[in-house]
Amino acid sequence: MKFNQTALVAAVTFLFTTTAQAHQTLSPVVVTANPLGNDINDIVAPVSVLGGDQLTQKQSSTLGETLNDLPGISSSNFGPNSSRPVIRGLDGDRVRIMTNGGANLDVSSFSADHAVAIEPLLVEQIEVVRGPAALQYGGSAIGGAVNIIDNRIPKAAQKGTDGRAEVRLGGAEMERAGAAVLNTGNGKLAIHADAAYRQTDDLRIPGNPLRSSAIKSGSRLQNTNADQQSGSVGMSATSDHGYAGLSIDSYKNDYGTGLFESGSAKRINMNQDRFTFAGEQRI
Repeated sequence: MKFNQTALVAAVTFLFTTTAQAHQTLSPVVVTANPLGNDINDIVAPVSVLGGDQLTQKQSSTLGETLNDLPGISSSNFGPNSSRPVIRGLDGDRVRIMTNGGANLDVSSFSADHAVAIEPLLVEQIEVVRGPAALQYGGSAIGGAVNIIDNRIPKAAQKGTDGRAEVRLGGAEMERAGAAVLNTGNGKLAIHADAAYRQTDDLRIPGNPLRSSAIKSGSRLQNTNADQQSGSVGMSATSDHGYAGLSIDSYKNDYGTGLFESGSAKRINMNQDRFTFAGEQRI
C-alpha cells in the first residue's frame, strides 16, 4: 500500500512538470556563419597589401604611381617626380603616410609639389587602410592610411646572408635606376643595408608643351628631370623575447616641377637624414 502512494505522487509531479514546460516559450537563437572561411575582420576592413612579386611589378618612381589603380586609389600626379596616393577622392593631410607604423616626417601633405621621401624600390611591403578603420592612426586620416614596411630595423633573427638587386632602364623620361638590399646576421645580431639611385631626363611628350612664343621646348617637357639617391644602414639585437635596433637613413632628391606658361622654372632639392630607434619586448 505504501508503494502505491509513492507511485501516485510521482505521477502527479510528472504531469505538473510536463504541463508547465508545455507553456514555456524560448527566445529565438540566430546562428550566422561566414561561407568564405575568412576572419570577419578580413572581410569588413577595406585593406590592401602589396608585397612580393605584385609589388615588384607595380613599383614606380613615386609612391602615388606605385599605388595607382588599386581599388579606391588614384595618384595626385603633380608631374613625373611628385605624387601622393589619393584615397577615395581625399588627399593631403587626410591621407596619412607612415613608415613602419611611424610618421614619415616630410611635408608632402602640405604641398602637392613636394615628393614623398620614400624610394619605392627599397620597400618590402605596402599596407593601405581605407575607411573608418584608418582613424586608429589619427583623427586627420579620414581618407585612409598608407604604411610602408622596409625592414631597415630587423625585427626577427637573421642567420646567414640574403638580398636582392634590381636595375631599370627606359621609359618616356629615359629612367636609369638601380637598387640593392642586403640582410645578414648570426642569429642574434641582424644587419640591414640598402641603397638606390635614380636619374631621369626631361619627360618626352607628343608635341610642344608651351606656346612657341614662350619657349622652344621641342618634344620634351622641360624641367622635369630628377636626380635621386637614398640608402640606409640598420641593425638589431634579437632574442626570443623581442628586439632592439636602430637605423640611419638618407634621402636626397633634386627634381624639377615643370615650367610655367611664362617659361619660368622651379626646382626642389630635398634632403632628409633620419635616425630611428625601435624595440619590442614580448611577454
